Amino acid sequence: MTPAEPAKHGRHPDTQPARVAEVAIGVAEDVLSPTAPGPPEEVAVLRDLPPVPFWGEGRWPVALVATCVASGATFAALAVWVAVQAAQPAGLDSAVHGWVVAHRSAGSLVLARAVTWGGVTAFAIPALVVVGATARKADTSYTRRIRAGVLLSGAAGLGVFLGLRVNALVGRARPSVADWAGAAGGSSFPSGHTTVATLFATFCAWALVDRLPTGWPRRLLWATAAVYAAAVGVSRVWLGVHWPTDVLGGWLFGVTWFTGVTLVVGWRRQQAHRS
Repeated sequence: MTPAEPAKHGRHPDTQPARVAEVAIGVAEDVLSPTAPGPPEEVAVLRDLPPVPFWGEGRWPVALVATCVASGATFAALAVWVAVQAAQPAGLDSAVHGWVVAHRSAGSLVLARAVTWGGVTAFAIPALVVVGATARKADTSYTRRIRAGVLLSGAAGLGVFLGLRVNALVGRARPSVADWAGAAGGSSFPSGHTTVATLFATFCAWALVDRLPTGWPRRLLWATAAVYAAAVGVSRVWLGVHWPTDVLGGWLFGVTWFTGVTLVVGWRRQQAHRS
């Protein structure tokens, strides 16, 4: 199914939940289980995932923790608020949606349909395997490269799967089908494409940041990730298939999951080195 085609039978067009969950849950069990016997450097999962960004030696990354807590709490509050609103979108949601539908042009819709591909699960999750594998240092073995890519993709894929469960639980109605200019399916909050794009962008940056020198190259990488996620989110509103708060929810959920995963990995590495 392409982004320009309507979804059928209520299936979500940008997800492969069963396949993603099967691989990703195994990754989570590896990361959260007690450290395997042997020295810390031999714990494969911790060794093959990228270094945790913003984590200094011997201290917790306060900014990372604060971001995770703030984005998670905001997402939870927004999800409750959206659920309470039920079928009645907020005034701002309706106002922005109405303005977009009235002002979008044929050319802008072509661009939005192209940009929205960046949030398609069938593209993003396999691409993370490639990014995770190629981002490893040149002297890394082929097996470890593949494992790094699969771990990175699996961690992001589990986030996609959980986002879908939240989407089904909240059950928010989308804008009128008459306003759609792209594919959509399932409930509206949080935006699936936006969640996927946010996870793809942040996990790519995580894989690549250690290969860049400190300073502006790393800041540029994170800025590029933010622009990528923002562009896909805006494309979903522009195509008329999501309310603006759906996209906000996708951004918040993606950031919460990414920071949570990196914090768990960093914590487990500390535990491994202390054992």
